[in-house]
Amino acid sequence: MKKIAVTLLVLLYFAFAKAQLSFCDGEIGPTIFTETFGSGTTNGPALPANVTTYTYVNSGIQDGEYTISSNMQQLGSFWDAPDHTGDPNGKMLLVNADFTAGLFYQTPITGLCENTPYEFSAWVINILDNNNPCGAGEIPIQVRFEIWDITDSTLLASGAMPPEFSQPAPTWKQYGLTFTTATGQNGCILKLINEGAGGCGNDLAIDDIVFRTCGDTTQIIDTANNTVVTKCEDDPAQSITLSASTVSSIFTTPEYQWQQSDDGVIFTDILGQNGPTYTTPNLNDTIFYRVKVAEDAVNLSNSQCVNFSDVFEFRDVTVPLAVPVQNPVIACDGISEEMEVTLPNGTTAFWYTVPTGGTSIHDDSNDYTTTIPGTYYVETVDIQSGCVSNSRVAIDFLAFNSPNVTSQDYEICPDETVVLDPQFSPASYIWSTGEGTPTIEVDTEGIYTVEVINNDGCSSTATFTVTITEAPIIDEIIVIGNDLQVTLSNSDLSNFQYSIDGLRWSDLPNFDITTFTQVTVFVRDRLNCTVVQQEYHRIIIPQFFTPNQDGFNDYFNFEGLRNFPDARLQIFDRHGKLIKEINDIAVRVGWDGTYNGQPLPSSDYWFKLDYDNKSITGHFSLIR
Repeated sequence: MKKIAVTLLVLLYFAFAKAQLSFCDGEIGPTIFTETFGSGTTNGPALPANVTTYTYVNSGIQDGEYTISSNMQQLGSFWDAPDHTGDPNGKMLLVNADFTAGLFYQTPITGLCENTPYEFSAWVINILDNNNPCGAGEIPIQVRFEIWDITDSTLLASGAMPPEFSQPAPTWKQYGLTFTTATGQNGCILKLINEGAGGCGNDLAIDDIVFRTCGDTTQIIDTANNTVVTKCEDDPAQSITLSASTVSSIFTTPEYQWQQSDDGVIFTDILGQNGPTYTTPNLNDTIFYRVKVAEDAVNLSNSQCVNFSDVFEFRDVTVPLAVPVQNPVIACDGISEEMEVTLPNGTTAFWYTVPTGGTSIHDDSNDYTTTIPGTYYVETVDIQSGCVSNSRVAIDFLAFNSPNVTSQDYEICPDETVVLDPQFSPASYIWSTGEGTPTIEVDTEGIYTVEVINNDGCSSTATFTVTITEAPIIDEIIVIGNDLQVTLSNSDLSNFQYSIDGLRWSDLPNFDITTFTQVTVFVRDRLNCTVVQQEYHRIIIPQFFTPNQDGFNDYFNFEGLRNFPDARLQIFDRHGKLIKEINDIAVRVGWDGTYNGQPLPSSDYWFKLDYDNKSITGHFSLIR
């Protein structure tokens, strides 16, 4: 950091006229020399003694000192910023200018070409940060760039950058000079001179010093100013006259060497073709041309001394045929279908109804949708050149009807099978179960489908629903008075029929059994797959009896007990006293109305009948 600010000297420097800096107005060639100052996290190494008169320090540079580092912030008032290219740990030349203006960097540049224009460029930054402690007394950075011949006796070019004060943000700026080497000279000397005075400020960094050739910007055109000429596949061979047209002139007396290439990458010289124009032989295949341009003919053989024109292309275009995605395309039942082709990159397709000539019915598309049967033709067109394929690809569009198949629902008995048949042949078949046969036999409930594909390629789907009939399950037989009702455990009772003789069937589960003491109940499904039966033995309970020994109704007994030989009857008076107990009542005559051999009076009595693990209780009347 400078400790003195001399405002008067700053004003003098601002007023001093500086030479004009410039960049190449033509074509930039390959890099001849570059200096990036390397990379790394440690400072240095020091420059050779013949490169600078400044003193190398490892850090904390003061007036007249420099370092080479990837760390710009050598002092607290310097920016913390990377080198120009932002390379990982990229280094730069950091300079704290001396109090005395003068040379702070010089280096010889070798390997140049004689009589050849060049561009020198370098990137410079004022490294004083925006907390600039110098205030109005800041001394800006200002570097003069000089190019001397290799003997250091002739100044080839010179220019100074304008004064650059500290910026709100770190800002690299590029400066350049153009110069031309002399005859017999293959090198030069670059000098960087501090034009500013010592004091507060004038701290800078240099990076990415580059030397490159500067030559004519040249374009190759034919007589119609085309840079690309296309020959379609069936066109005749042709010869073309090419000219090297200079877009920006740098060379005073340019020299030329025409070149050609089969792939646009590797070029070879065309012997004897050194003028600004070139007439090709008859061309039938793709070929590329360019021209080397140099200020001196001696430099044409040195790739670092020349500029190259833009490339001219003679393009022989063979347009590949489109490839149908499907051919033929089949439409079924009048439904529209899409015809589609695969196209090479850079091409499009036009659709026709004739193999040659005619008018396109569908432009610039790789697909076409229609319902009209026929043969369609696809012509491929190269988008860039407009060349067309030498023939058209035919696609047949066929229209057919789908097969008329039969769908059906089946209800089968348990353990039965059913054959599912779409009733269409000949065809190919794809069943949902995986079979490929015309029919399948199944014994499992479910929904089955089959896709039937006829010989024309159209398809229809038949659907079969198979249901297995449910077997009836009698839950209970209930008799109320003379009405018998059957209840089932099945959920859907409408699938069943009922009978009490096995001959006559009813959809209703109710029967009048006034005249029956024993009933066999039958239940079947509607397909008559399963018939279940259950006997019901009806017990008729008398309401009274008359034990008067007239031969009629002299005993209290039950009808229908003959099927329950173990039945037991107990008789009680109205006070609950057990009067009579008869075991095996089904085979005995019943109660005669006596107790201990004595007739009991007319009254109501109670009974309990136990049979078949059931109990019935009730009352009756004894009437004398």
